[in-house]
Amino acid sequence: MNLLKLFKKKERVKFDRKILRKNDISLLIVDERWNSLFTAEEKTAEIISHEEKLRHLLKEQARVGTEQKEIAGTKKTCMDRIMQLTETAYEDNNTEALGEMQHCQDEINRINERTTTIQQELEEITDKIQDANLALLEATVNAVYWKMQSRRQKIEELVQETDLLKKKLRQCSSEKQELDERVTHVYSYFHDLLGREELERLDREYMI
Repeated sequence: MNLLKLFKKKERVKFDRKILRKNDISLLIVDERWNSLFTAEEKTAEIISHEEKLRHLLKEQARVGTEQKEIAGTKKTCMDRIMQLTETAYEDNNTEALGEMQHCQDEINRINERTTTIQQELEEITDKIQDANLALLEATVNAVYWKMQSRRQKIEELVQETDLLKKKLRQCSSEKQELDERVTHVYSYFHDLLGREELERLDREYMI
């Protein structure tokens, strides 16, 4: 049976996410080897779709990560400000300082809540990135790997055809050598028997 037909009958390849951790498979879209696959191959619509989704998730991860750093900085500023205002607020009973301290504390509480939410969001995004990377791997395998298998089949066919041509070449070469020897033998005989001039006349009559 045709190998290509066998490949076409196979179900789409699926991978368990564990394989990503087991083989330490990095993000495909930043992998030079993965990108090099498509210097000669055209990306399918499915590959492009998964690639775009993965890029979107990475941008979202970067955005949330940036917010996490920013609010951590804001929290530190608020904590420092509270430390600065403590003496004035309590020893001098400064209501304005107390108010600012309360504002800073409210901001810290808000940041703490947001930090918890951000951590959850980042965990979810990380899971989605792994899933999207896995989906991209599956799409790549199904689009590129099976195409490679069809090419292997073509290579096998070309090898067989080349072997046949080599065999035919050997046969032709052997037949040529045999004919050359016969012609040389006959030519030599008539040359010795009739002479060069008569042989040339025969060549003109029979060969031209």
